[in-house]
Amino acid sequence: MGFKVIILAAGKGTRFKSELPKVLHKILGKPMLWYVVKSAEEAGAEEIIVVIGHKKDLVEEFIERENLNVKTVVQEEQLGTGHAVLCAEERLKDYSGKVVILNGDTPLVKPEDIKNLTSIDSDMVVLTGETENPHGYGRVVRKGGEVLKIVEEKDATDEEKKIREINSGIYAFKAKLLFEALKSLKNDNAQDEYYLTDVLKIFKEKDLKVTAIKTEDFNSIMGVNNRYELSVAERILSERILKNHQLNGVTIHNPESCYIEPEVRIGKDTEIFGPVYIKGKTFIGERCTIGAFTEIVDSTIEDDAEVKTHCHVEKAHLKKGASAGPFSRLREGTVIETGAKTGSFVETKKAHLKKGAKANHLTYLGDCTIGENTNIGAGTITCNYDGYNKWRTEIGKNVFVGSNTLFIAPVNVGDNAITAAGSVITKDVPENTLAIARAKQVNLEGRAEKIRERNKRKKK
Repeated sequence: MGFKVIILAAGKGTRFKSELPKVLHKILGKPMLWYVVKSAEEAGAEEIIVVIGHKKDLVEEFIERENLNVKTVVQEEQLGTGHAVLCAEERLKDYSGKVVILNGDTPLVKPEDIKNLTSIDSDMVVLTGETENPHGYGRVVRKGGEVLKIVEEKDATDEEKKIREINSGIYAFKAKLLFEALKSLKNDNAQDEYYLTDVLKIFKEKDLKVTAIKTEDFNSIMGVNNRYELSVAERILSERILKNHQLNGVTIHNPESCYIEPEVRIGKDTEIFGPVYIKGKTFIGERCTIGAFTEIVDSTIEDDAEVKTHCHVEKAHLKKGASAGPFSRLREGTVIETGAKTGSFVETKKAHLKKGAKANHLTYLGDCTIGENTNIGAGTITCNYDGYNKWRTEIGKNVFVGSNTLFIAPVNVGDNAITAAGSVITKDVPENTLAIARAKQVNLEGRAEKIRERNKRKKK
């Protein structure tokens, strides 16, 4: 049976001490709200409604930027969780199925817990958890599966405080019954707010069925209320992600030092040596090797490719069997084809190294194409920027580029050409041509000694 979801995301999050809305604080590169939405989607939600309020424009910008398939409603005044849910009534006015209430600050909630909530035939289902230290949580008092009441810490008797089962603040309701009860809520409390937890009392007064289901993973219901708890949640989520990759055939050395974001995909038999940072929508194929102290962002690393130690790879593409590093920086638009490689202290930007091309050390390749099997000598620079515009360098196949060659773009070098070491290439080089572009060397015999003598006299 289908269900819909309401996510409460209107709060300020005072304890974060931040200008940013609480639900936009990030864990592994994604705002907390993103994880809650994704869990609801994976659980099979037919529709997701996000209740926004504090700095709603920022939350809406995030939803649009991530292209999330959700609808939003606005809680103009933050008058409590019950009032927040009531703000979604208009969107669900003709809906009579089940609705799940989630919180935007519970990024660890698991899809299976959401599914379990909706699988029970009850007017209201409370997701609970058991902990050795329930202090501060609302205790769930029940008889068998039936919930009798939820007692807050300050109102609990000594006997009730011994209960280790606590309320998660996550529920499933029959929608029509929920909105009827919300209209009966009162705000006669210290905060003058309408609390969603008070719906339980109304349901019991109407003799409606209230059931509890316990999560098997207490972390799933963990709320994040400050930056310390944010770091705890990140550690738990990171362990989940790493474990999932490991169980899918990825070898990860020193995993406690590996930072891998949730949209990263890694193929089997790939080997990763921590510490690494792998971010964004990076795809890494099968049988790859990723060296330590490397950062990869929004890049594609195809099967059998190798990124050696101390590399930075961003919005780049290494094709099957390509190699980078150690100490390579591959910037946006770089393509390294099969058998091609960059080595130590090589930086590229919008550079296309074709099959078998090599730039082994101390080189900058920007806005260029390097042909098949071309060798780029140490110290080579494609001078692509004239202070106003970017220009391309096109180098053909089987070219030998001598060390310390400068290409003043735009310039083309034909197949099988050679540039002499130390050349400044300002004109096109035809194929099968040796290009020498450097000042004539002049040797002045005896001049070195005269210079030393003159410098000695000056020092005196």
